[in-house]
Amino acid sequence: MDILLIEDETKLAQVTERFLRHHGYEVTLAMSIGQAKDALSKTTFDAVLVDVRLPDGDGWSLVPSIKAVAMPPVVFMMTSRGEADDRVFGLELGADDYLVKPVVLKELTIRLERALNQRPKDTAFRLGDLTLDPKARLVKNGEQSLSLAKMEFELLTYFVEHIGEALSRDQILDDVWGYTFGGDTRTVDTHVKQLRDKLPTIKQQLKTVHRVGYRLEAME
Repeated sequence: MDILLIEDETKLAQVTERFLRHHGYEVTLAMSIGQAKDALSKTTFDAVLVDVRLPDGDGWSLVPSIKAVAMPPVVFMMTSRGEADDRVFGLELGADDYLVKPVVLKELTIRLERALNQRPKDTAFRLGDLTLDPKARLVKNGEQSLSLAKMEFELLTYFVEHIGEALSRDQILDDVWGYTFGGDTRTVDTHVKQLRDKLPTIKQQLKTVHRVGYRLEAME
C-alpha cells in the first residue's frame, strides 16, 4: 500500500514514516502543499495523511482535489486542532477520518487498515466523458453505451486502476493477460489502438511513454 504523508514537523514526520514502513507501507513524505501536489501528480496513492497547518497553506485545501480523482485514496486529517467544528469541517470536505495530535501511531495503523478494507470495490468512475462500471461491466461515452471485447475491458480497467503511472508493455502483458500468455507486447499495442479508436477520452488521455509503454492521465 502506498501512502502520502503530508507533515512539516520533521521529527514527527520521520517517526511516523518509520513506523508505517515497519508495518509494510510504502511512504512518500511531503512537507508542504507544493510538495504534496507534486507527489499527487506523479503517483497514485492508497491513502493520504494530511497535516492541517503547513508552511504554504492549510491541508484542508488539498482534500477536495484529492477526493475528486477517479479512484480516490483514503484521506486522514492529522492536526492539533481537535475542536468539534474543525473535525466536522474536515469530514464535510471529504476526509475519511480525523486524528488529533499527538497521534497514537498504533491507533493510526488500525484505523488506516479499517478504512482501506472498507473502500468500495469495483465502483464506477468517470474520466471526462468516459464512464466505466467494472462491477456491471459497462462502458459509456457520455450517454452512449459501448461494447468492448473482454480483453479491451480488462485493459481499460487496468489503466484506470493505475491512473497516473507509467506502465511498461511487459508489465501490462503480465498483469492483464497473465504470465502464461503466449503472445508478445504487440498484443498490448493492438488493444491500446482499439481503445483509442472506440473511446475519445482514452485517445486524448492515454499517452505513449517513449521506450516504456503507456500512462493514463487524469483530466485537468
